[in-house]
Amino acid sequence: MNGRIGVNRLPQIVVAGIVTFGLVATALADSRPSTRSATIAVLADRYIVDDLAFDDLDYLDKHITATQVHSIELLICGPRTTRPLKAVVHRFRHVPVQMRVPDVDEFECMSKAPLVTPVLQRAGQRPFGIDDEAVDRYWLDIMP
Repeated sequence: MNGRIGVNRLPQIVVAGIVTFGLVATALADSRPSTRSATIAVLADRYIVDDLAFDDLDYLDKHITATQVHSIELLICGPRTTRPLKAVVHRFRHVPVQMRVPDVDEFECMSKAPLVTPVLQRAGQRPFGIDDEAVDRYWLDIMP
């Protein structure tokens, strides 16, 4: 008689096992960190990401933070990019950063994206929002 009870409950046990497995798999899938990444084209006077151009590093930082990016690829586009490149690496030092020098005719470097919020009332060298002293200290500290 006990054998019949086990056989009668077998479908219920299988269904319960499948449901439990499904719940555990769903919980594990949701607990993984986001793998969202961003590609930032670094030009001499601006940064371009998601077809948006930023001439202020502070605005770029807000955009990247809002999109919850967990890794960044930097495209080094053209001459005179040392200052903005060093600054963006310094700003996003808590995120894995990969740098690449693309071909001259690569789409991201040729983008004519309009500035999101042009900074017109500031004097100085573009891009704005760069603390040159802090950036220089950072690079001196990490260099061997």
